[in-house]
Amino acid sequence: MTLEYAAAPMPSELVAGYRAAGFQTDAVVPQLLERNVSELGPKVAVIDDTHEVTWAELADAARRVAGLLRAHGVGSGDRVVWQLPNWWEALAVAHGVWAAGAISVPVVPIYREHELAEIMRVVQPVCVIGPPEFRGHDHVDMLDTAAAAAGVELRLRVVVRGEATGWRSWDDVQQATPHVERVIDPGAPMIVGFTSGTTSGAKGAVVSTRGFLAVPMRHHRATPYTFRDRGYMPAPVSHITGLLMAVTLPLVSGCSIVLRERWDAARAVDDMRRYGVTYTGGATVFIQELADAVEAAGLDSLPLSCGYNLGGSAIPLDVVERAESLGFRPRRAYGMTECPTVSASLGDDGPDVRCLTDGRILSGVEVRVVDADGRDVERGAEGEFLVRGPQRVLGYLDPQHTADGFDAEGWFRSGDLGVVDDRDCIRVTGRTKDVINRGGEKLSAQEIEGLLRRHPDVNDVAVVAAPHPRLGEEPAAFVIAKDGAVVDQADLARLLEAEGVAPQKIPRVVVAVDDLPRTASGKVKKYELVEQLPPRP
Repeated sequence: MTLEYAAAPMPSELVAGYRAAGFQTDAVVPQLLERNVSELGPKVAVIDDTHEVTWAELADAARRVAGLLRAHGVGSGDRVVWQLPNWWEALAVAHGVWAAGAISVPVVPIYREHELAEIMRVVQPVCVIGPPEFRGHDHVDMLDTAAAAAGVELRLRVVVRGEATGWRSWDDVQQATPHVERVIDPGAPMIVGFTSGTTSGAKGAVVSTRGFLAVPMRHHRATPYTFRDRGYMPAPVSHITGLLMAVTLPLVSGCSIVLRERWDAARAVDDMRRYGVTYTGGATVFIQELADAVEAAGLDSLPLSCGYNLGGSAIPLDVVERAESLGFRPRRAYGMTECPTVSASLGDDGPDVRCLTDGRILSGVEVRVVDADGRDVERGAEGEFLVRGPQRVLGYLDPQHTADGFDAEGWFRSGDLGVVDDRDCIRVTGRTKDVINRGGEKLSAQEIEGLLRRHPDVNDVAVVAAPHPRLGEEPAAFVIAKDGAVVDQADLARLLEAEGVAPQKIPRVVVAVDDLPRTASGKVKKYELVEQLPPRP
């Protein structure tokens, strides 16, 4: 069944240029997996909590996933929704779906019936794959309930690491006849990824093989990664970041990956030393906790030769300086589901690029910086980023999302504010929708967050726009205090006043919280915080 989506414009001369320069290829995932088997077959490809799996074993399992799918009539254009923890089988499922010629619809494990039903309603899957339960939650019942609510007719249900009535087990999968589809269109949809919205709900972005492979093909040259490297991935492999770093980067470079079901900084330190990890990544909160764990273990450093890829949220300077001193080689980068890895640092870049900017604009990618009227600003001036490149998505499922997100020349409106310097380095400064309009005066939520983090008792903070009866909006802060500390509005006001901050930027609404709602990549879901604002007195 053909996937219907709203394609975004992309000038034909650009597409031809991407192909001529080698930024896009006609290679498809099953071919690259078979190449890795022939070159690296007995070497370890993935390590999870219970298994070490070689490239040959991973490929065999993937072929059998494809075989079961094909035996149930699942093939070209059909959608497969899968929701799995960071188990090695998740990689086999991802590769197996593509080996069958089908379209992968990965869903992060934190999603529940509401999100799953909406995803199924718009993608109309013919197969679902999930665990029997994870972290005390019944995923089989949830997937069945969501499918019924979405009104989809499933040809196949597969449960991994368990059994369920009406579901095929992983043992059934591994007894299937191996299959690899021989004719796969690299320009056709291969993934429908649901964006991790921070200001609104999720959108279904449609990705081609050419676009998706364009990311690791350039990324592994920039660092570079090789078959001697090993990554560490506690972030969900069903998220765009996990797919890129744990599935396609190893596919292209030959490196291996360590998967963990959950983030535990102390365990991460032990794992990285035990398995010889050379790269990892995550949002600011994770690198802070990793640094704490390294010091708590009494270590002077934890060298990561390929670095710690940072992205997803604001990164205070003191955090990256501390990480640099511990040998993490932090490497800030910038991108989004619609156009991943717009910028990154190169392998020999120093801290002035890796730590103080969000990296260099990568080859083949274009970035415009425009003002509120869409006019290009001078180099070094702040504006909204418009981006396009060989890795850009085909479009969204919803025509209105495509119309709102892309212009007639294929530029994606990122909604991110920032500057581009004379070295072609990017620095993100905020969000167009992360601006608080206080009586016509625009205040940067990111700037206020950076100031509030200077308070010695503040562990983390998120600033949102709270409704104001006269001014329209005012800043409100959700604050996580350090263990045993209490931080109130007066404390934060004194800090900002002492810093000489304009009184308009001082939050009058302060909410103490134990945690901040985050997307799978670590970004704060600010639209959820807005819904949690207390009523005005």
